[in-house]
Amino acid sequence: MLGLGSPARLVRGRRRQRFYLFSPKAWGRGYAAEGCAAALGWFADALPGEPVVLCTQTANYRPMRLAAKPGFTEVRRFEEWGAEQWFGMWSSVAQPG
Repeated sequence: MLGLGSPARLVRGRRRQRFYLFSPKAWGRGYAAEGCAAALGWFADALPGEPVVLCTQTANYRPMRLAAKPGFTEVRRFEEWGAEQWFGMWSSVAQPG
């Protein structure tokens, strides 16, 4: 098994999030980007306009790069678990501005 991933609904609202976890043997091979693109495509078709959120540590550069590829935008940064966290959002609907 290379890894796993899943979308989930946040308890505190209508925002959606996804998670993934890959074996170190699969790192750097594009599986996360492929899975993210597939999940966002599904969300865009099934739930048009519903935002998807992502949260990761700013020091974790690979998820930060992965978030930039499909166009996640930064909502805020905050401290948690002793490290700076990055909270971003993506939507299939183009945002004005």
